[in-house]
Amino acid sequence: MSKLTKADKERLFSISSKLHLTTDWKNNATQISDLYSVNVPEIEMATYWTQTNDAIYLTPDAESIFSDYVQSLKRGDVVQSDALQPIPNLENCYSMSVKLGTQMLGLMLVQLKDDVSQQMAEQYIQVLLPQFTLARFATEMQDEVEKRTSSDKMTGLWKRSYFNERFREESERLSRSKEIGVVAVMGMDDLAAMVRMLPLEEQNQLLSMAGKTLRNLLRQTDWVVRWDNFEILFYFPNTPPEAAVDVFGRCIKALVRINPLLQVVVGMCSTSETTSARGLIQLADKRLNLARKDGRHQLICFASKSAGLKFWQYNS
Repeated sequence: MSKLTKADKERLFSISSKLHLTTDWKNNATQISDLYSVNVPEIEMATYWTQTNDAIYLTPDAESIFSDYVQSLKRGDVVQSDALQPIPNLENCYSMSVKLGTQMLGLMLVQLKDDVSQQMAEQYIQVLLPQFTLARFATEMQDEVEKRTSSDKMTGLWKRSYFNERFREESERLSRSKEIGVVAVMGMDDLAAMVRMLPLEEQNQLLSMAGKTLRNLLRQTDWVVRWDNFEILFYFPNTPPEAAVDVFGRCIKALVRINPLLQVVVGMCSTSETTSARGLIQLADKRLNLARKDGRHQLICFASKSAGLKFWQYNS
């Protein structure tokens, strides 16, 4: 192994003492890029994660060097080695395993410039790996916990996957009990139309405020679901359609007070029409599309026993 010079030791200490990695990978990549660009500009680095099949480019030129290689990688191609191994057909490029204990997390990809030795490069990689692997493992665990939680992080509303699990059971109960309930889908079409012009932070803030407002307006027994990016699904148990229209009137009024972009349209159906879980959702979605085709804002499309299909518009 190449002997470490005093300058090498100082650079390694500088990296290890200033490195503070978390589950924020945008910030992690910036930290690593800054530290390695200053201390070892002769090394370009990227990481390929096997679990998610994606890459993080850690130094300024890494993406242009490794992007084609990463796109061609398959899990069977991943070399498991604790030392740098040459990457075929990429000059002066090497890979090595990124592991936490015996668990394989991915690959570290490096290009060495200006006659930097493999052994010396491994020293600069090893100083990074303890924090790097722990941060990645924490990210994977955080993602797993997030998948298993019932609520959408941004809006505080139920996740679609959680609703689907619960609603299958609920539809069976409705079929037995003959209870009347309402399923509805709300479209935030004005906000969706502005998605390319509105900063992401502002979109997220509006969605967060909308979620909180809706949750505060409804009963604890009502189900409110982040159905799609700009669609929200509702299930009101033990509620006739006419009563649900009144509830949506209050919701529409509260949302437009937050921002005019939160003018919505709603498609609604009743469990008196069907008790099939899929059928209820499809019927509500069909009526949402009818409300959209009508062209008016703040509109609800639903059916009543006396008058059949109806459109109700909230006028502020």
